[in-house]
Amino acid sequence: MSKKLNQEIQILINKYKQQNFSDVLQKSSILLKKNPQNDFLWNLAGLCFQRIQNNQSAITSFQNAIESNPNNDSAKNNLAISYKNTRQYGDAKKILEELLKKNPNYLNALVNLGNLQNQTYFFDEALENLKKAIKIKNNLPEVHLNISNILQIRGKMSDAIKHLYKALELNKNFTKADQVLSMLLDYKNNDNDHHLQNMLKKLNNTELSNDDKISLHFALGKCFEDKKDYESSFKHLSLGNKLQGKISKSNLKYYRQKSEDIKDYFLNIDLKKIQKKREDKKKIFIMGLPRSGTTLLEKIISSHSKVGSVSEIGFVYDTISEKTSTNQKFDKTKANDFVNTNLNKKYEDLLNFYNIKKEFIIDKTLINFWYIGFIKIFFPNSKIIHSFRDPKDNCLSIFKNLFRNNETWLFNQEDIGEYYLIYNDLMKFWNKMFEGEIYNSKYEDLINNHEKNTKNIIKFCELNWEDACLNHHKNQNPIKTLSVNQANQPIYKTSINSSKFFENKLEKLFKILEKLN
Repeated sequence: MSKKLNQEIQILINKYKQQNFSDVLQKSSILLKKNPQNDFLWNLAGLCFQRIQNNQSAITSFQNAIESNPNNDSAKNNLAISYKNTRQYGDAKKILEELLKKNPNYLNALVNLGNLQNQTYFFDEALENLKKAIKIKNNLPEVHLNISNILQIRGKMSDAIKHLYKALELNKNFTKADQVLSMLLDYKNNDNDHHLQNMLKKLNNTELSNDDKISLHFALGKCFEDKKDYESSFKHLSLGNKLQGKISKSNLKYYRQKSEDIKDYFLNIDLKKIQKKREDKKKIFIMGLPRSGTTLLEKIISSHSKVGSVSEIGFVYDTISEKTSTNQKFDKTKANDFVNTNLNKKYEDLLNFYNIKKEFIIDKTLINFWYIGFIKIFFPNSKIIHSFRDPKDNCLSIFKNLFRNNETWLFNQEDIGEYYLIYNDLMKFWNKMFEGEIYNSKYEDLINNHEKNTKNIIKFCELNWEDACLNHHKNQNPIKTLSVNQANQPIYKTSINSSKFFENKLEKLFKILEKLN
């Protein structure tokens, strides 16, 4: 490699560290035309594509790096990550296992294999590999966070908390750990005030990134709510949402148009002509808005001996979105082509990778409510359960929680309220179109008359009754959502009418929700 090329690559590395990914991609493309066999440049381009979530281009770049240099283990490891991101789990697993066979102490491969196993519900194997990783190098706060997440899923809260404190011991400014810790701790009666004070001190740290500050503000919002200091709680929640909103710009016009286009499409097709027949596992789709009670439903139903769950797997929604959209717009022509594909087979193949030996499988991808029509095409025998709750309580709970996803409507009162109207209108459409085929589970009814409504839900799923469904908190089946701590508790009513504590702060939201009446 020439001295000049070395210098140019160093400049690109610095730009990458500064997160100037578009600049790196532009310059590396020019350099690769002159140096097409430079595996380092291909790998660097792949990393940039990963960061901007262009997974297919990332895969191509890493493959080119490996073709140029078959011994580039870094590119192989990165390729495995991209395969994981695109749910090509078998390919990802194969690469990582080959790397570890070659070098059992390859730290990045161990961590990535552990994260893959966690994502695909092989929790014992995930814990084993992540613990191996921290034995090799203990200064890995992110790994301690991942271990904590697995322990939470397993209901081992005290051990999960220990790993979060360890992460903070390794890096006091690792505020993701603070935020998760705040969800697990109780701050009433001055309990855990030491953690609260530590977080307040961190806010003055000028070295914190906006992302770090976002985590802190949401954590403090929860702490002050525990202490019934609703003024301070709302202040921090508002600051966290404001910072997050600067990163994720809302696009309500897109959602409104998408809803209208989908409704128009399904009003003008003959469903019975295109419905699929093949179904291996019986599926239960639970959907609704975040914080609407879906996790509680998942816990209740998966307490049945015949039911397993892949939780928020996302495959059906992501695939439909990808195959039916052009330039972020629902495309009826693409939709017509899509209904002739084998989505059902691909989904079955993916479910088989999880190796869940149950007759029924729950898919709790919340935003599947957008595509109930397609679900009825590809999985006509599936059970669809829609969870909803009081709009004010639901919208407030969304505002109070930090969601690390690509949704753009989550971060201010007006957007949350307007999105609720779009969602509510679309659900009215689906209920009219598939009258009697969707079970609408109201959270408040489920809480206040638990046994009756639980039995109705189990009957709707065509399952025989089992008393275990009334003791969901004893269910050891894993769940992977924000609500993991709450869902592992017996039925409680404190979330009902919770918006009353913040009503003087929610005038904008409540004004929008009046349109529901």
